[in-house]
Amino acid sequence: MACSETVTQVSLDSLDRSIELLTSVDAADAPFLSCYLDLETGAEACREFLASEAEFIRSGLGDIAQLDFDEAYQRLQEQFDGVFREGIRGVAIFTRSMMGGRFSEVIPSMLPFRNQLSFYRVPDIRPLLSLRDAYAERYLLWAASDGVELLRIEGGDVQTLAWVAEKRVEWHAANQKSLLSRNRPVKSGRQFGGFALQTFSRVLKSAGRLKLVLAGDTNRIEKLRQWLPRHLSKAVSQTVTVSPFLDRGRALRQIIDHSAAGCRAAVDLFTKSCLQVPLVRRRCVTGPSSTLEAIESRVLDTLLITSNTTPTLIDSTQSSVLASVDKESGQATLINRGRYWDPGIELSRLACQQGIKILVSNTRELFRQGGVGGLLSDATNVAVMPRPNASVATERVA
Repeated sequence: MACSETVTQVSLDSLDRSIELLTSVDAADAPFLSCYLDLETGAEACREFLASEAEFIRSGLGDIAQLDFDEAYQRLQEQFDGVFREGIRGVAIFTRSMMGGRFSEVIPSMLPFRNQLSFYRVPDIRPLLSLRDAYAERYLLWAASDGVELLRIEGGDVQTLAWVAEKRVEWHAANQKSLLSRNRPVKSGRQFGGFALQTFSRVLKSAGRLKLVLAGDTNRIEKLRQWLPRHLSKAVSQTVTVSPFLDRGRALRQIIDHSAAGCRAAVDLFTKSCLQVPLVRRRCVTGPSSTLEAIESRVLDTLLITSNTTPTLIDSTQSSVLASVDKESGQATLINRGRYWDPGIELSRLACQQGIKILVSNTRELFRQGGVGGLLSDATNVAVMPRPNASVATERVA
């Protein structure tokens, strides 16, 4: 029987539920505070960051907005005091004052966030979307000093599915055709380290259909590659070098960190190909206006977005090209009369509501396109937003 351990108490399902909640909550007169923190820097460093950012944001608000901010910030501080516990390396906190309908949501993370605090009409969920990719289910084949272990990792849950003792691993059995045949038990049905052959076989077949991560020191990773049957070798997506002198907890965190970095690198590579490869580029839209048009037309397959975008001041004399945003909830007027509109926050929210795949990438190529773009689901002719000659109806703000 498989055994489990926990790196954090956060699962992929709970993260998905939190994202769904944050994208479905209605905007109101009072904005949201969206806070992301790297808890590994320590409580004092986090408090200093919050105090500095809060002072900066508050200084640019009017009297009524300051009251909303102060109440939301007080609730945020109350929530922050209870987030430090073992295994939690980052936290996202969302609060809103009573004027907009009191709201509070705390999401712990197995990975640290980049410190961030924003005050906007709806929650900024982009760091959570990036985290979701790192939480995806994957299988890990780990060659440690005492044997080879197969684990299933999803979110903060780590489940040991099978283990073979080092003395039973025939590393040099070159003539064997499969991992199972190299470690065949005696006919009496004797098990490997307490795991039945049937369980071991079933898990390997499942892992063969998924992306597989290999971990261990340099020599053992090479042994693993030679040890695996061909169909599993083809499933290997990443290798992580781990020192044999690390304790199990630190080694698992290192593997998870490297795996998450690999996910981000894959997203960046995909984003670059969308914007640079001519055949793919023809299916892309870039810029807030064209991307919004593609979402509204329901022809966008994948939204590409940066973790930071420049808000735009919507002039009261400007015709509202954004009137459809949150049209169902009747909140469009909140962003059309002298309000700031952040394309990254708004379009990621709208894409989530429509079930569009979202990739967060901070590549230079995407920043050059305004931090927003997308891949069309077919060859629909949606024009790429041209570079404006001059700003007429909008004003860029830092």
